[in-house]
Amino acid sequence: MKHLSKIAGMTLAALALAGALTSCSKKQVANSAPEQKVVRINYQTGNLCGAPVHVAWKLGLFDEELAKIGQKAEYVVVVEGGATLAEMIASGKVDAGYGLYATQLQAIENGLPISFTSGIHIGCTKYYVRADSDIQSVADLRGKTIGVPGLADSAVMNLKRKLMDVGIGVTAENNEVEFVAYASADLAIALNNGAVDVIGAHDPVATKGELAYGFRKILDTGTDEKFVKEYCCQQFVTHKLLSENPAGAAAVTRALQKAAAYVEAEPRAAAQLQIENDLVAGDLDFNAALLEELNYQPSRSLGKKTFDAAARQLQTAGILKKTTDIEKLIEQGYIELFGVPDGYIYDSATKTYKEINGSRA
Repeated sequence: MKHLSKIAGMTLAALALAGALTSCSKKQVANSAPEQKVVRINYQTGNLCGAPVHVAWKLGLFDEELAKIGQKAEYVVVVEGGATLAEMIASGKVDAGYGLYATQLQAIENGLPISFTSGIHIGCTKYYVRADSDIQSVADLRGKTIGVPGLADSAVMNLKRKLMDVGIGVTAENNEVEFVAYASADLAIALNNGAVDVIGAHDPVATKGELAYGFRKILDTGTDEKFVKEYCCQQFVTHKLLSENPAGAAAVTRALQKAAAYVEAEPRAAAQLQIENDLVAGDLDFNAALLEELNYQPSRSLGKKTFDAAARQLQTAGILKKTTDIEKLIEQGYIELFGVPDGYIYDSATKTYKEINGSRA
């Protein structure tokens, strides 16, 4: 009996030891399990043409693409009057996002660590004069004062390229126009009061100003022959994300391409989503009409052609430095990610996405 008790005691002790070892083993496995990767994506409120980011977020496209590779998304708001997008990128608070590519060209030249991965939409910048102005076209802007949202804004970069085409000087050695920065909300007032001769603004501010004051449009990047196949807003990823998590970079690019294709096919649904989620205010009919006017068909190949053309012309204008290796800037500033198609088309009837592969003309 004592012998059996001794054996039972030894067995219980062994089981207890095994249980303890198993528990330790489980803790070690748990402690050694890799932390789930997170991709931090920028967004803005009040930004109508930022619809693809809002759609990719609220329809779960970012989550869906990242979940396929065991990752997740976090969303970082860029607040007007706070840190700029470039500052947030430089401080490591944003991994990927979307914005006006031309606004970041000089920053990239100066070391901002991002690369663009796809064109997202065409045409959201418009230039206006007062109805009684004698200015009829860009060719009449020599000696004029132009109000813009910022001196490095894409509204400046685009107009300088157009001015070069018509022979008006924009270089430091031969500058024949003056740009003045105003808060976006003040641009229409500045033009109406005569403080400037022209304004360049992004929608919805541009169209609201036109309707409120009866301004006359002299240039629209959505219809002008120079810009009609150039993307104003593009997807970017940081170099840190590219080096540490290229699969995450590809996932968020695919998601935003899909979201852009959705906006192209369903502009009213996209506008409603923005309003219902308090991401953009305004009238549904007005917002939907503006989204429908813009071209949201995404394309990586046309996005790169845009970047290439702008970089070369802006270097000629002296906005990018003459000493910059432009080929290297283009090669590093715009990249092709493995697993990312040229773009997508959204089929509203079947609610499915079709990949577009191969370069678009």
